[in-house]
Formats: sequence, C-alpha cells, structure tokens
Amino acid sequence: MEVVLFDFDGPICSVFGGHPAPQITLELLALARQVRGDLEPVLERAASPHGLLLAAAGDPELAGELEAALQKAELTAIGTARPTVGAAESIAACIASGRLVGVVSNNYAGAITAYLSRVDLSGCVAHVEGRDPVDPTLMKPDPHLIERALSTLGASPASCVFVGDQTTDVEAGRAAGVRTVGYANKPGKVEALSGAGAGVILTSMLDLAEALA
Repeated sequence: MEVVLFDFDGPICSVFGGHPAPQITLELLALARQVRGDLEPVLERAASPHGLLLAAAGDPELAGELEAALQKAELTAIGTARPTVGAAESIAACIASGRLVGVVSNNYAGAITAYLSRVDLSGCVAHVEGRDPVDPTLMKPDPHLIERALSTLGASPASCVFVGDQTTDVEAGRAAGVRTVGYANKPGKVEALSGAGAGVILTSMLDLAEALA
C-alpha cells in the first residue's frame, strides 16, 4: 500500500500563524539566559525555536528545559494555527484512493495530534512522528523521523511519498530513499525546493489533492 507522509507546518497548517515563531524564539532565549546566564554565541545567533534546540544539543540540561518550554508554546500555538487550503482535501484524497497517511514533523507530536483532533482529522492519519524530545539532532534534514514512520507503518521507502515545504524536508526524504513533493508556499521556494532535489513541486495543496484523486 502506498503511503503519503506530510510535513506538518506548511502542508497541513500554519502552526505559528497566531503565535509567531520569532516571539517564541525570544522567549526561549530569555529562558536560556535564566538557566545559563551569558550564552554562547551559537545560542545567541539562533533564529528559530528549532535552531535554538539544535544549538543547545550539547547541553542536555538546557536542551531539556528548552524542549519543555517549546512543547508548551507549540500546544498554545496550535490553538490558533490556520489550516492550509487544500490540506484536508489532500488527506481525504489519500484515504479515498486507499493510501495510508502519516505526519512527519520537527514539531512536537503532542501538538500535532491536538491540532488533528481540533480539525477532525485524527481518524484519517495513521501515524504521527514528531521530533525526538531527547535528541534534537535527529530532526530533519536527518532521515531518522521518516525512517521511524515507515518502520511503524510497515512501509518501504519505495512505497512512500513525502510532502514538505522546506529544503530540509526534501533532503530528509531523499536521504531516506522516498519520493519527494515540494510545496512552494512562499516566493523563492520553487527554486529552493528544486535545487534541493524535489521530484515534483506544487504551489497549491489543492493541486496535490487533485493529483492524488
């Protein structure tokens, strides 16, 4: 059976539409200063919540504090997350055509499942694979999360398509040996996703729904 894996933030919804990621980054940096005082330059330069997690990976205590705080922020953010036009239709097209659906994301798995419940999609998604809360280095572009999802679903890479809107999604998909679809939802992404090696590039999730039908 064919499996379609979706990244979460972008292809399914705008996670931080009502709770901006830059603000969360500032909040996490403030927490890091409380825990460690003066921060290493690599931490101060972090431009996103996930970038900050990666920068703190060598400091397990700090990384754990940041992970817990980010989980809470993501759970708050999904309350106002905006559904991506065409996402529900794409998932419905998968189900109607006998394909399994999974979500593979660098976001917190608990926030993903909460969002899917909020928009009545829980029953359509066979598996959710969020970031490893202990080891942030396993986030995409590492293929680990995709490989775990395939193992859980009992699927081979050859039977899988991964849909993502970031070059890291494409890189992770290619490293895992799965076909990739790039969702170019912002200016410049067609070129970036193409350069990363996406097999197909779409500018609308409605186009994906039509292609899967």
